Amino acid sequence: MIKSACTRASLIPYPVIAAAVGGNPEAVSRVVRHYSGYIAALSTRTSYGPDGYPRPQVDEDLRGRLEAKLIISILDFDLS
Repeated sequence: MIKSACTRASLIPYPVIAAAVGGNPEAVSRVVRHYSGYIAALSTRTSYGPDGYPRPQVDEDLRGRLEAKLIISILDFDLS
């Protein structure tokens, strides 16, 4: 199956991944930024306002923990 141009454009290039695994802070930041939308979606919780209506809200503590887990996983990843 052929991937669309949009899908290919959204992939992180291999040299960036290799640099992130090697500990390059800029590359690690780029990978975290790439997954920031997904992390925000995972850390979204429903809260209720004073009017009683539900509204989605990002749990910043959970978002920070997920980003930390991603960074640890990047640095522990074995490319060989």
